[in-house]
Order: sequence, then structure tokens, then C-alpha cells
Amino acid sequence: MSDSFFDRHPIPPAPKTLGWELLAEYPSEGRIEIAFRPNGTMLNPRGTVQGGFVAAMLDDTMGPALVSMTDGKEAPITIDMNVTFIHPVSLERVIGKGRVISRTKTTAFLEAELFDETDKLLARATSTARIIGIK
Repeated sequence: MSDSFFDRHPIPPAPKTLGWELLAEYPSEGRIEIAFRPNGTMLNPRGTVQGGFVAAMLDDTMGPALVSMTDGKEAPITIDMNVTFIHPVSLERVIGKGRVISRTKTTAFLEAELFDETDKLLARATSTARIIGIK
């Protein structure tokens, strides 16, 4: 993998809590792949990962797609986010695949999917975000 914004900057606390790990990025395409490692503190009473953590994983996949695309010069601030929970997430490594669908000067339309390691789709999300510059 070439020199990445994510190699040059520390992982923030929230993604670190989710077990965030960069797998691959395709900046010119606005795509990224990230692994997450849920832990026991994220479980709901049913013994699966609580939906808020799943949504956070999806959000922490979509946002980095834009950051990667701009080499860290821009970041998204989520305006709205729609999550569809398809299958429960267990305490196993999951893979997030995020994309910048479209963007204007001030707004990005983002999408992400979360898969288990057998490539079963667990959840998906779309988001509209305001784009801010990073110094």
C-alpha cells in the first residue's frame, strides 16, 4: 500500500474503540476497506453487537472514504445517516466497504456495507455529509 493519510496520522479514539484497521484504499475511486473487531463491551442482551456500534462502524467506513479520496484535506460531518440492519453482528472480525457516491464542493453522498468474513452482508448505510476542510 502506498503512503496513506492514515499511516501519517493516529487513529482517533472512537474508531480505535471499534478495532478499526485499514485494509485497502482506492483514493482515485473514493473507495476504502476497513476491518473492525467488535468486543464484549459492545454486546446487547441478545449477545450480538448493539446497533449503535454497528452504525458507528458503518460511519467510520464512509467518512474515511472521503478522507482517503482527498488525502486528508477534507473530512465529512454527517448530516443524516440511514442504516439497514440485515443480520446480527457477532464478536468476529467484520469488513466495512465504503464509497463516495457523489460530491459537490460542500456536500458528499456516502455509502457503506458491513460484511462478515464469509462475505455475508450484515448491514448497510447511506449518508449525506457536509464537507469541511482540514488544515
